[in-house]
Amino acid sequence: ITRNRAGINRKKPSSLHSSVANGGAEENKFATTIAPTIGVIVANGMFLSSLPAVLDARSIGSLGSLNPIPWAFIWANCVAWLHYSVIIKNKYAFFSNALGAFLGLFFVLTGMALGSPAQRSALEIIALSATSMHIIATLFTTFLLKSQKQRQLFTGYLANIILIIFYAAPLSTLADVLATKSAASIYAPLSIIAGVNSALWVIYGLAIKDFFLAIPNGAGLLLAIVQLSFKAIF
Repeated sequence: ITRNRAGINRKKPSSLHSSVANGGAEENKFATTIAPTIGVIVANGMFLSSLPAVLDARSIGSLGSLNPIPWAFIWANCVAWLHYSVIIKNKYAFFSNALGAFLGLFFVLTGMALGSPAQRSALEIIALSATSMHIIATLFTTFLLKSQKQRQLFTGYLANIILIIFYAAPLSTLADVLATKSAASIYAPLSIIAGVNSALWVIYGLAIKDFFLAIPNGAGLLLAIVQLSFKAIF
C-alpha cells in the first residue's frame, strides 16, 4: 500500500492480478489477431494447392480425372464472403477470400475450356446462377437495405447458404466411402489443413462475436474430423 500526495492510501495491484490481466491480453491478441492472420495464410494455401493440377491440365489440354464442378462453388463462395467482408469492413475475411475468388474464376475458365459437354453445361448453370445471386445481393445491400445490421445479416446468410452447398461435395464423398468401404478418395493432409483452418476461424469468430464466421467454420471443423475418422476406419 502506498500513500499518494493527497495522503490517501492506495493499494498497489498485486503481481497475481497483473499476470492474469497480461494472460487475458495475450489470449485476446491470439484470438483476434494471430489466429485470423494464420487463417488467411492457410486459406490461401488451400486455394493454391489446386493450382499445379490445373496448370498441368492446361498444359496437356485435358482435365483427366479432375472434377471442375467444385471450382465453381469455390468462386461463388469466395465472392460471397468478399461481399460480407466489405460490408463488415473485416480485412481478415477479405484477404482470406480474395485470392480464392481470383483462382476460382481461373479454374472455372479452365473447366469451361477443357471439360466435357456435361461439365461445361454444369459450370455454366452454377456460374450464371451464382452471378445472378451476387448481382441481387449487391442491389439489396446498396439500394434497398437501410441499416448496417440488415446488410450484414443479408450477406452473412447468403454466404452461409452458398457454403452449405459447397459442403455438399465432401458429404457426397463420405456417402461413397460408406458404400464402398474405401476411403481412398479422402486426402488426409488436405482434411487436416482444412480442419486447422476452420478451427482458427472459429476462434476468431467467437472472439469478435461474429457467428456468421464461427458457425459455418465449426461445421467445417466437424466435417474435417469426420473425414479423418473415416480415413482411419476405412
